[in-house]
Amino acid sequence: MKVDFINFKREYQIVKKELKKSLEKVGRTGQYILGDELKKFEKKSAKFLGVKFAVGVGNWTEGMIMTLNALNFKKSDEIITVSNSFIATAGAIAYYGAKPIFVDVANDLNIDVELIEQKITKNTKAIMPVHMSGIPANLEKIKKICRKHNLFLIEDAAHAFGAKYRNKYIGSFGDVSLFSLHPRKNFHVFGDGGLIVTNNKFLYNKFLLIRNHGLVNRNESLIWGTNSRLDNMQACFANSIFNKVNDWNAKHYEIAKFYNKNLTDKILKPRFDPKISKPTFHQYIIRTNKRNKLIKFLNSRGIQTAIHYPKPIHQNKAYTSSNKKIKLPKTEKFSKEILSLPIYHTLKLCEMQYIVDNVNQFFKN
Repeated sequence: MKVDFINFKREYQIVKKELKKSLEKVGRTGQYILGDELKKFEKKSAKFLGVKFAVGVGNWTEGMIMTLNALNFKKSDEIITVSNSFIATAGAIAYYGAKPIFVDVANDLNIDVELIEQKITKNTKAIMPVHMSGIPANLEKIKKICRKHNLFLIEDAAHAFGAKYRNKYIGSFGDVSLFSLHPRKNFHVFGDGGLIVTNNKFLYNKFLLIRNHGLVNRNESLIWGTNSRLDNMQACFANSIFNKVNDWNAKHYEIAKFYNKNLTDKILKPRFDPKISKPTFHQYIIRTNKRNKLIKFLNSRGIQTAIHYPKPIHQNKAYTSSNKKIKLPKTEKFSKEILSLPIYHTLKLCEMQYIVDNVNQFFKN
C-alpha cells in the first residue's frame, strides 16, 4: 500500500463542483480584485472566529509584515516567539526590520510560558506564540504576561483555523491574529492566501489601507502601503467550502485520537489537555530517538512522512549571519526526534491502520 503524506487529488474530487461554480460566478461578475466574494469571506471568517474584523491578504508572511507596520514597530523593537516553526514566523519580523527573540519550548512543542519573562527587555513590544500543529499554546498565562508588561499579543495561528481554547476559537485572543490559507492547511484556498483578524477598529481600517497601497480611491493614497490582497476568486473558493471547516477539522481530530489510542507507547505522542483545548491537528507529530530509521522503514513500506521542522530557525544561516549564537536545548533536541505522520480529512481507515501497524511493527522489531 502507498500512503501519501498529503493528497490534494482526493480533496479536489470532493470539492470540484463547488470550485467550478465559483469560477463561473466570479467570471460572470468580472470582479477579480477586492470584490463582493472577498467581503463575504471576511464577514464569514469574523463571525465564525468570534471577532469583529477580518482582512483577507496575500499570505501569512505579508499579513505579519503589515501587522508590524500597523502596530508602528521600530527597528529596535523585539517580539518574543519560538524557533521551532516555519521560517516565516521569524522571517517576517526580521524582514520588516524588527527583531525576533526566541524562547525555548515545553514538551507540547509550544512556547514555554515559564521562560518568557526572562526574555522581556525594554525593547520588547509583543509576544507571539505559535499554535504548533493547531494545538493551542497556554494563552491564559501569556495574556497575563502581556497585561503585566503592557505588550501586544499576536497569535501565529497559521495552523489553527478552527482550533479552540477554553471554548473560544484561536484567533480571538490576540490583539492581532494571523492565519495561513495555504493549500496544506486544514481550511485553505487553492493557492496562496492569508487572513488577519482583530477586534480593534483602528487597526482594521489601517490594514485595509496597507494591503492596497494606502489608497482611499484609485488615485489618492493616505499612507505608504503594499499590494497584498486575497484574490476575489480565492475568496469565492473559500466561501464555497466554508461549511466543511468543522467537518474537516473533526476528521483530523478523530484521526489523531485513533493514532493516540493505537500507536505504541514507545513513541511520544502529541500533548494537550482536552478539557482546555481542541486542536485542529494540522500535523500529527510524534517523537522518537529512532526517527531516521523509522522514516526509512516507513518509506520502504510506501508511507510518506515529513519533519516539521528539521532545522530550528535560530540555526538557519538567515539568522546566524546577523545574530549571536543562542542555545535552545529542548527545541534543538526535539528537532532531531520529531516526525509528522500523514493526517488529512481524506485519509482512509485502512491507511490509518496500515500506518499504525507499520509504526508498531518497527518498534516491535
